[in-house]
Amino acid sequence: MKKSQTKIKQMTYYLSVLFMLLSVVQLNAQDKITRYPIESAKLTYNIKSPEGTGTKVLFFDHYGRRESQHETIQKRGKTVKDKIIILNNGKSYSIDLLKNTAQDMSQTTGMAMKMMAGVTGNDMSATGKKMLEGMGGEKVGSETFLGKPCEKWEVHTMGKTTILLWKGIPLKTETRVFGIKSTEEATSIKTGLSFSNADFQPPAKVKMDNSMEDLNNGMQMTDKDQQQLKKLQNMSYSDFKKMMKKDNPNLSDEEIEQSYKMMKKLGNFLK
Repeated sequence: MKKSQTKIKQMTYYLSVLFMLLSVVQLNAQDKITRYPIESAKLTYNIKSPEGTGTKVLFFDHYGRRESQHETIQKRGKTVKDKIIILNNGKSYSIDLLKNTAQDMSQTTGMAMKMMAGVTGNDMSATGKKMLEGMGGEKVGSETFLGKPCEKWEVHTMGKTTILLWKGIPLKTETRVFGIKSTEEATSIKTGLSFSNADFQPPAKVKMDNSMEDLNNGMQMTDKDQQQLKKLQNMSYSDFKKMMKKDNPNLSDEEIEQSYKMMKKLGNFLK
């Protein structure tokens, strides 16, 4: 893969890591940081995507400082995905129940925290909206869903994504990329629940996999990486297009334009 393409993919990786910041939050001494303005809740979702159809169960307490998401996907009668994401006061785990393995994602969280330091302080709601804006998103209105008043957001990056946010929680997400549609839609919401400590720990039967740590080490943003990002941010669209076409003549103008916009948005977001 050509060098510029590698950098584009790396910047895209960092952009995706930023969204994890809403999912994993380091606590300060006063426990001031909260992800949601409600103490606890449990939501169930239906999922439809090219990968298959399935469900997701999300529950949290301590205003979102502890959270679990369990997603299962079936296709042609076979389970193709069975994963849990656990967040617990700054620690995070990705668990694959089909492989019986778990990865400690906490280092990735630390990278995101460093990138986000000073953006909005302890106001995670503002952080989430700034992250959406950094992805090219904008608030386009409001809508009631499952009886909850939601903010309606649209993100136009590599397709179109529409999100209905209630108290910082996505109740409905619809994505269309090159005519392919995926939806994740809440079907029930319960608040004021209690959960045990065991609900936010990896299952005892899974084996810890350290490969993610090696990946994270390889993805650290060096001074050279930062210089490359700055160079790309200052590049005109015509020069950017020439560079991308030189490396990959098969890229469409739409793909190049979306990559250019993403790079600009990421630069503004990290300032």
